[in-house]
Parts: sequence; structure tokens; C-alpha cells
Amino acid sequence: MTYHFIGLGGIGMSALARILLQRGMVVQGSDVRPSALLERLAQEGAKVHIGHSASLCEEATVAVYNSDIRSDNVELQRARERKIPILHRSELLHALMEGKKPLLVTGTHGKTTVTALLSSVLEEGGLEPSFVIGGIHRGWNTNGRGQEGEFFVAEADESDHSFIKTAAFGAIVTNLDNDHLSYWKEPVHLEAAFQQFFSQATSEEHVFWCGDDARLRALKHKGVSYGFGKDNALRIERFESTAEGVRFSIVWKQRRYCDIDLRLYGRHNALNGAAVFGLALALGVAEAAIRSAFMSFAGTARRLEWKGSARGIDVYDDYGHHPTEIETTLKALRTSAKERRLVVVFQPHRYTRVRDCFREFLECFSEADVLVVTDIYGGSEAPIEGVSAERLAAELRTRLGGRVHLFSRDALEEKTAELLQPYDVVLTLGAGDVTHAGDRILQRVESLAPMLKIGVLFGGTSSEHAVSLMSAGTIVKGLSRQWLSVKQFAISKEGQWRMGDDAPSIDSMISAEVLQALMACDVVVPVFHGPQGEDGMMQGFLDTLNLPYVGSDYRGSALCMHKGWTKHVAKMFGVPTAAYLELDEISYFASKAQAYEKIERELRYPIWIKPAHLGSSVGVSRVASSEELAQSLETAFAFDDVVIAEEEVDGREVEFSLLGNEFIRVAMAGEIIKPDRFHGYDQKYGPTASPIQIPAPLTERQREIGEEMAREMYRRAGCKGMARIDFFLDKQGHFWLNEINPFPGFTATSAFPAMWQATGLSIEELCDELLILALHKHRRLQRVRGR
Repeated sequence: MTYHFIGLGGIGMSALARILLQRGMVVQGSDVRPSALLERLAQEGAKVHIGHSASLCEEATVAVYNSDIRSDNVELQRARERKIPILHRSELLHALMEGKKPLLVTGTHGKTTVTALLSSVLEEGGLEPSFVIGGIHRGWNTNGRGQEGEFFVAEADESDHSFIKTAAFGAIVTNLDNDHLSYWKEPVHLEAAFQQFFSQATSEEHVFWCGDDARLRALKHKGVSYGFGKDNALRIERFESTAEGVRFSIVWKQRRYCDIDLRLYGRHNALNGAAVFGLALALGVAEAAIRSAFMSFAGTARRLEWKGSARGIDVYDDYGHHPTEIETTLKALRTSAKERRLVVVFQPHRYTRVRDCFREFLECFSEADVLVVTDIYGGSEAPIEGVSAERLAAELRTRLGGRVHLFSRDALEEKTAELLQPYDVVLTLGAGDVTHAGDRILQRVESLAPMLKIGVLFGGTSSEHAVSLMSAGTIVKGLSRQWLSVKQFAISKEGQWRMGDDAPSIDSMISAEVLQALMACDVVVPVFHGPQGEDGMMQGFLDTLNLPYVGSDYRGSALCMHKGWTKHVAKMFGVPTAAYLELDEISYFASKAQAYEKIERELRYPIWIKPAHLGSSVGVSRVASSEELAQSLETAFAFDDVVIAEEEVDGREVEFSLLGNEFIRVAMAGEIIKPDRFHGYDQKYGPTASPIQIPAPLTERQREIGEEMAREMYRRAGCKGMARIDFFLDKQGHFWLNEINPFPGFTATSAFPAMWQATGLSIEELCDELLILALHKHRRLQRVRGR
């Protein structure tokens, strides 16, 4: 038999054609434009013709069409004239499934990913399924395959009545949303069709449906509900996003399946994975095979497909075109991109969808930092008066402000590339030809070579001046990316600024030339330790200049650098800290005896005396008796006007390094291996620096508690970008807050970069993260200011 496909290049049509070719049939077909799919089919033996012509049907014995083919298509008319069998795509799929047990995946969103994942799991389980996928399986580079196994996995497309053509043996129903209303007219008709789909299923124990979807629940059908809700038969627990995708546990039939890893992003993919996991178990697939398939699954083309990277910019492509899909996809990508700027390039698909879902489109782009809208891709539809990309972009702009841009399709790649900066994440989004834009944007980015100008500030008037110089040297080496241009600004101990090796200004602290060069920077890295730099002073200055900068703002910096304030916050939010007293210089020198008496009345020896605003153990001493107290206080007050006296915690010093603004990440903990109780300057930065044990020897429970306490203090103290938070772990296994370092050391012996390197971030990658977080913090500030 010779099968002629009218619209052979469609993703669903091409999958059916592949299976016919694999079964030895003659396949030919036509489409309006060439594509990679058609090229592949030609290589596999299909006869491909570009353009429609009645003569193409002369040798056909069966004609196949889909719902997008108009009734006046010349090939369809010729097939009618010849009175050969004419099959809708769903009718051919039904015929191919004869003798198999159909496992159908339906729902408004998520069908392609679920179909591909289920096919992968069954293949891994040795069941040799046949499958038809509405996208290219990236692991197999195909969308259709006929095999000898008893199961046939396929998408059941709810865009028209064709999805109830075949009765399912088993099924996964992902959701029910208003789409394709140009066909269904009213939501009640769509719901009735879903009800019929459920009623036709032949094995209820193999029908899995999302119990978190209110409209599916309202249908009151049988089968196995799955989801996060506690009333679901298969319940998801302990969901978390990971660097590779998602991790979750499920409870089903009184058994818990823990820590299931799936290499897809987003909460919705935990739902998809849970459904596949449950159905596969019901079909007898071994748990180990399911887990293995989940770990190796590479997804499908055009479903958050990574297209490439250039100059620090990553480009993804996704097929999403309905508002619900778009919102879900953007949330999933956000869990991966975190604080990177998300640039969404959206091509609306079909005039009827834009008309029917116009209000929903205005609500689904909240995760986008920049939104580019281009011309509507009409497909087979004629334009509708009053429905346009211009109107959609204008309405979006009233909600999202200057984040929204409108570019014609012809200028899309060039104009979008001009908007980009290093570290952006770009998503091309839509069911039309916007899928080709990503590669062209990458090419354009390479030619434009966008670059960030980075200013590194260091030195300063603090007693930690020398440490600042060492930290700056490490950071400058880390800022070695080809898309970064680095200028160094050194501040002398007297407070004079200079650029590089230039001499400091003689007549002013900061010259007009230096200030102009500073203002030209895209991001500033203020590498200071101690007062006049790390304590909010420099941060406030940079805020005044409206410059993005690495680290916390002036409020968080000031709080963290004041050990007393930090401890006040810890007590307020239930984080244990040692008993302490705060002494100010004026009160102390007015009545030293009163200060000594108060310390000995309220604290127990041994105690530690510390300058409130300094790190690097400068001015710090341990006091074991009243005889040592006076000299220790005098030493501390020589460095600061506020001093902290606190009881000693007999325990190990465990440190946690954190990154993030909204997505807070914690590195492997480190423990300072101290030769004695005092970890002084030489033990931190000298040639005999104390080693750092990474990871710290903690139990799993200790690690969890320590990380959660560190996160709590990070949030409560208003930290942004980074911090190192130090605790004591006493002999009973309890953590006690020591201090927060808002800009921790970056020297060759510093704990912060060492902990992140042990966690998997090189110094270059760590510097990348700090720049990304600085840009993100500044964007959020600009939004608050209405700029």
C-alpha cells in the first residue's frame, strides 16, 4: 500500500509515517515548506514533495490528513475524486494500535513530555513499546517507533474529538484547561469529551489522573488520582528543585518511594514524573528500571530545549503557546536560571487563541525580566480584526512597564540580540517559526560581543586593608571571562582613590576622572573588610551613584558587621547565641569599674572580647580571669568604638558559606582546625594558616540543622549576594551563632571560596554567580523605585 500524507511535516503525522516505513509500507507526502523532519523522513525512505498538488495523489492507495488541512485542499479533493480511503490522523493511529494495549496520554498541557518519559521507562523495563510522541525524543532522536511489545504509547490530542477515537487500556490525564475553544465552542463540551475518554478506558487501575486539577476532580471519574494534595491515591512528598532537575518522594499503596530524581525542571514535572512512576509500577516495571530511565531521560525537543551558549548567555526554546503552559514553563526555567535575567521572546500562535485567551496572556509572564513580543503566527488562520501583537504588547506594557518590547518577526533576532547582556537566559517561546530564532540570536550575540565593565574596589582605611588587597587579587583573577572588562580602583589607607597604578589624587579624595571611570562600570565589586567598606558605608555610596554592586546593601552590611546587632537579630528569631554584652566607648571610659562589674555579674569566664565591627581576629582576645579583663578591653577599644563581651562556647568552629538573593544556596560546611582556642590573624592569613576541613565532619541531622539556621540568619539579617555565617558546635551537638561576614575573605587560605570549590564552583564560576546576583539585586531595586 502507498500512504500519502497531506501535511507530512507535522510532528504527529511524521511519527505515523515513520511507523509505516518501519512496517515496510510505501510512504509519500507533501507540505508547504521544507523542514528537518522532512529531511529525516526522506533519508528513511519517504517520498517528500514541497507544495501541494493534486497529481501527488495519483499513485496513493490511502490518503492521510489532520485537522489543520482545509477541506478545499487540492490533494484532499483529488483523493475524494479517486474514492480511495481517506483517514484522519487519529484513524490511522487507531489502526496502527490494533492488537496492542493503548496507553494514552491526554490533557491540555504536558502530553509530549509524559509520553516520551513513559516510553523511556517502558523501554528501560524491557517492554519494547511502540510509541508516537508529539515531539522529538532527544535521547532517541525520533518521534515514532513500532516495536514488538504489547503496549502502544501515544498522545491523545484533545484539540478535537479525535482523542476519543481509541479506547485506552491505560492512561495519564495531566490536566484540563480551556484551549482549542475555536473547535469546542464551550468549556462544557470539552469537559464532556474528557468524561467520555475516562468512561472508555478498559482498565481503571491503569488510568492515572491529576487529582490537583479541580476540573478533573469535578468529573468524578474512576482511576488513580496523583498529585501533591493529601487526598490523592498517589501522593507526592518532599519536593525540591536540584541543579539537575527535581527530586521528590511518593506514597502509594502504603509504600513510600523516596528521593526520586528526574532530570527535568519544575514542579509540574514532579507531577508528570509521579504519574509515569505510578503507571509503570502498575504495569509491572521494576522500580530500579524506572529510576534509571528517569535519570537518563533527556527530554523532548522544544520542551525547554537548550540551544546553546555565547558570551555567557544561554538560549532555550519551548513549544509553549497557551497561557497556562507559558506560566508553568517560566516557573520551571526560573528554578534553573535562579537570579539570572530571564529574557522571553514570545511569538503568539493563532489569532483565535490570542482572542480567546487574551486576559490570561496578560497574567502569565510575571517571571520574565524582559519580554519581547513578535508578530502572531497564524498558521492556517486568517487575521481577526482587533487581534494583533501590537495590542497584546500594549496591554502587557501597562502591567509590566518597560520590560515589554515589540519587534517585528523580520527584525526579531537582531533587535533581541541588542537587548542582551552577559549571563542572560533567553527563552524563545511559541508553536510557530520562533523556534528558529534561538540559533540566529546566538550568532548575532557572537558578532556583537556584549561585554560587562567591572570595577573592583579594594584597600580602604580599615585595619584589614592588607586582607582586602589579598582578596581583591583572587577576585580579579576570577574575573577572567572573555565577556568581562575589569578596571581596578585602589583606595589608600588615607582614603584616596586611584585607578590601577595611577597616583592618588592630591587635591581630593576622589578625582573627577576616577569618579567618571567608576560611573562607567556596569557592576562594582567592593572588596573591603571592616569599617568604611564592608559595614554599609561603601554600599550606601554606590547606591547613591545607582551602581549595581556585589554583596548586601547598606542595611544588611551594617547589621552583619555589628556583632551586637547580629546577636540581637539571632535572639529575636530563636537562633541560639552565647550570652553577651555590648559596650560603647563613651560609657566605658566614663566608668570602667562599672563596666567590669557588669561583665563579671552577667557573664561567666572564660569570655571573649571583640571589636564589634572588625573581622580577621583583629583586636580579639580571650579572657580567663578578672586580671586580664582591663587590658583586653583597652586593646579592643583601640580598634573600635563598640566592643562585644561574650561567653565562650566550648566547641568546634563550623562555617557555612551562602550565595543568593531569592534562591539561597549553601555550600559544603567547613570546620576550622585550630591548634588552640584562638584563631588569630596569622592562623587565618599567614604562612602557618590553620587548615579547613571540608566537608566538616557532621551527621546528616547536624548538617540539616546548621544549614537551616544559616539560611534563617541570612534572610533575617537582610543578606544579599553572599555571606559566610560562623557557628560553634558544642559537645552536646548544639549550634551557637558566632558571627556573619557579609563580604568574607577571598585569599588563598580563605574558607568561603574553598567551601564553594569543594561544592563544585571554581573561582571563575563563583565570580560569575556574584555578578549575576549583583545585577539581580539592582533590577529589583529599580523596580521598587519605579525605574
